[in-house]
Amino acid sequence: MTPRQRRFVTEYLVDCNSRQAAIRAGYAPKGAAHQAWQLLNRRPNIAEAVREGLKAREMRTLITADKALQELARIAFSDIGRLLETRPDGSIRPKPIASLSEADTAAIADLSASEKGMRIRLHDKRLALLDIARHLGLVGKQINSQPGLRAKDELPAREVLRRKLAQMAGEKE
Repeated sequence: MTPRQRRFVTEYLVDCNSRQAAIRAGYAPKGAAHQAWQLLNRRPNIAEAVREGLKAREMRTLITADKALQELARIAFSDIGRLLETRPDGSIRPKPIASLSEADTAAIADLSASEKGMRIRLHDKRLALLDIARHLGLVGKQINSQPGLRAKDELPAREVLRRKLAQMAGEKE
């Protein structure tokens, strides 16, 4: 492996952006995307070095794809109703933080208090669902398919996601 190829591997491990890694490694910006593709797909030693680097990072940080997907699931399947309680007088108030599950607290993006009351904002559920759908291969380029249409016997995407996540959870235990 040349020094520039080693630099490409190092730069790729920074953000997994192959084009930018090629540019930072010294390849011409105009052909960087093609050069990166060549390095990752036509040079087995470079692809292996990237895999080893990613595996080493996973071991160092203890952050796995499964862990990231579980965190996305906590956001994607959050429910603001689990964070609130209705009082006998009909008013709605946030539940005490100590009474919330880890999944519910993980979904909170912002929690602030003012004279007017409490404000709770959750992370973007739609974005989390989209990330999970991409991971599961439910979103992306599909041949001979029209967006928004599905066969009568096909399950809605949300149900497919729930079943796959439940299956993943069962495999882990």
